[in-house]
Amino acid sequence: MLDVLWRIMATRDLETAEHAVRVQRLCVAVAQEIGLDDELIAAVHAAAPVHDIGKLAIPDSLLHRPGPLTHEEYEIVQQHAAMGAEILNGIENGAALASIVRHHHENWDGTGYPDRLRREAIPMGARILAVVDCYDALTSHRPYRQPLQHAEAIAMIVARRGTMYDPAILDAFVRVLPRIRTAEAAAIRDLSGSYPRQRQSMRVI
Repeated sequence: MLDVLWRIMATRDLETAEHAVRVQRLCVAVAQEIGLDDELIAAVHAAAPVHDIGKLAIPDSLLHRPGPLTHEEYEIVQQHAAMGAEILNGIENGAALASIVRHHHENWDGTGYPDRLRREAIPMGARILAVVDCYDALTSHRPYRQPLQHAEAIAMIVARRGTMYDPAILDAFVRVLPRIRTAEAAAIRDLSGSYPRQRQSMRVI
């Protein structure tokens, strides 16, 4: 069923689907780095590819707008986390995945959404997903901006350590990321060579 949901997402928005696959790989690496048990790693592995499934309920006119959103429009887009959880709660054994998806935009200091959870009240899988999702979003093309360089994205994320992100999770992410990037760079060179990225301002949803 999860594979079907991912394929539906890919049919509507291939960039979002590809983002989900990259996020899955990094989330699992972080989960392994911090020593989660096999059950939690499996939940992270399953939830990561469909963490944006709730965006199927958000109008394309908002998701792909090149300019800024109004406050009211941003609140509509924020609903994707809760909507994604509702979708996953409707499938067999989906409750654990739904919890990760619902809370992956919560902040360590309690300023996130949809439930303003803070610190350890945020599910572990959601804390991992929050860091990885932000990094991949910052370093990927979006309709409203060009991707940031790796160093810029890392600096931005590290600046939010202890406010938006669980410090232990962020530290583990920083440790494993060079290994993943090295492996990906080698694969890209084998296929098509390297390609440039450009700087620009960002918005993360």
